[in-house]
Amino acid sequence: MFSVIPIQALPPEEDASQQCYIDVLRMDKIHTVVSGNKWFKLTGYLQEAQQKNFKTIATFGGAYSNHIVAAAYAAKMCGLSSVGIIRGEKPAMLSHTLKEALSHNMKLIFVSRSEYRDKAQLRKVHDQDKAYYWIPEGGYGPLGVAGIADMLKGIPYWDYTHLVTAVGTGTTMAGLIRGALPYQQIIGIPVLNNHNSIEAEIRALLGEKQIKSTYQLLPDYTFGGYAKKTPALIDFMNNTYKTVKLPLDFVYTAKAFYGLKAYLQDADLADDSRILFLHTGGLQGNQSLPPGTLCY
Repeated sequence: MFSVIPIQALPPEEDASQQCYIDVLRMDKIHTVVSGNKWFKLTGYLQEAQQKNFKTIATFGGAYSNHIVAAAYAAKMCGLSSVGIIRGEKPAMLSHTLKEALSHNMKLIFVSRSEYRDKAQLRKVHDQDKAYYWIPEGGYGPLGVAGIADMLKGIPYWDYTHLVTAVGTGTTMAGLIRGALPYQQIIGIPVLNNHNSIEAEIRALLGEKQIKSTYQLLPDYTFGGYAKKTPALIDFMNNTYKTVKLPLDFVYTAKAFYGLKAYLQDADLADDSRILFLHTGGLQGNQSLPPGTLCY
């Protein structure tokens, strides 16, 4: 689907208290639909579905889930049908994300938020014949982790002292921890109000033997929760694009980049620290914003 992942070097800030190097891994550029970290998290599952001769994949997500639309497109490209179990009652007007998933022939099934919590029961109800290959929400699981760890092999990740990513299910962060070198620190910035449980979920994905690098979570940049936003976040997105031509999405990458900038104001890092920020895609979600909200 792509050859290389471009890296964008950001100019140093003149008023910064310390001079760190920040590069952006532009995973958003690898594909127009299956962008960012989605392809790497999905590949192992899709391969296994085909190896086991499944004709349909099924997965879970919300109305603004990048995973849902990526899974729909990727399944179609692999010759598979797809089903999406969507959190929440069907709205009067579908989000852009769900409309795009429909355009890729995904069957959408809307369930209440209480029903959504019991995914094992949802599998029983909607797949009584066990005909579907089920992909966990967000690609969460060993295959998703392995895909992210493999992604690192295609970039000069050893040049960096810190790897930074937005955190949803924790799969991408777990993959970074698994694939990183011992001298590297992994920084995860949760976009959901789940900081009390996310570390346990990450450690459950890895097991103690795979935790070779140090890591930390910065939980204070959710801006209200998943897919929530504030005027300050929108202003930050516009200012970032105007100054360094970096487009961000309001669900994941804007919150993570904002959190990184805030962290660097107080962090005591060596001046030669090199930071790689993962742009995990998701720009399609911005199309749900009113026209004119963003300058890009």
